[in-house]
Amino acid sequence: MVTVVVLWGVTAILTVFTAVRLTGIERGSPLVQLMAFTPYVAPAALVCAAVAGIAGATGPWVMCLLIWAALTATVAPRLFAAKAASGGARLRVLTANILYDRGDMTALVERAKIDDVDVLAVQELTAQALKALDAAGIETLLPYRVALPAGRGNGSGLFSRHPLTPTNPSTADASAAGPARRHACGMLQAGATVHVPGAGPVLIESAHPCAPRPRQVTCWAQNLADQPHAGGTIPQILLGDFNATLDHAPLRRLLRTGYRDAAAVRGLGLAPTWPFRRWRRQRIVPWVTLDHVLADRRIGIGEVGTRTIPGSDHRGVLAELHIPTPR
Repeated sequence: MVTVVVLWGVTAILTVFTAVRLTGIERGSPLVQLMAFTPYVAPAALVCAAVAGIAGATGPWVMCLLIWAALTATVAPRLFAAKAASGGARLRVLTANILYDRGDMTALVERAKIDDVDVLAVQELTAQALKALDAAGIETLLPYRVALPAGRGNGSGLFSRHPLTPTNPSTADASAAGPARRHACGMLQAGATVHVPGAGPVLIESAHPCAPRPRQVTCWAQNLADQPHAGGTIPQILLGDFNATLDHAPLRRLLRTGYRDAAAVRGLGLAPTWPFRRWRRQRIVPWVTLDHVLADRRIGIGEVGTRTIPGSDHRGVLAELHIPTPR
């Protein structure tokens, strides 16, 4: 009897979680934070169904099985790879959250060199980190830049092999701060029009909404809503630490404007990117996928992978993109 009661309790919790995930109505803490762990909850529901089946609890068994099927349907598509694109002008991009001054900038520049990166997007760029990048030879490898170092994790930068023109924000809710998008929480997003040989201009931005901490969930949701939408006359790419997974409704709404998540397209949508340096409260947090390359649907997606950034708590995301050439 006790086992059945416990199973019904677990089933009720799983039902509420699933209803929130499917409807996208997560608001406030802890619902927003919990949505990131949907890939873990799906198999937990299957375990619940198995235990209920053994215990002969028909109600929980049916409900947990349905919950498992529903959550799996939302998560599983990220594991199936579409055919890699090959046409158009190739553009290899890498995004890296460098954790203030803790990231190894020499290793990052070497990684960009090994992976033949054309555009590097950096989040949490500080003045000290920028000096370290320069000392490591970033200017020789990627000579064009929009660098906006700042403290408290607010800094951002774009480094490009190809010429670029800094861009200003296009949304009414983000105030201009030179060539950057500045969110209300202070986060800066370096943006530029990159002139890709053989393909023309591409809008690229180093995205970094604030983290959905308990007191800034509303700000986090607004930061995601303020991201530039796809579908304009010039193809758009967002690279960065979005502080959100594909199980968060605000990020899914952004995708629906005309983006594709490069990793999900290539079957790596569950490749974790955080936390990879266990410190403070991160010691007990399961891995989740917070870092993304979002590409306009007109852009083809080839090779995708994650990359270690020594010293950082994030992994970088590398993507080979294929920009459509003018007809």
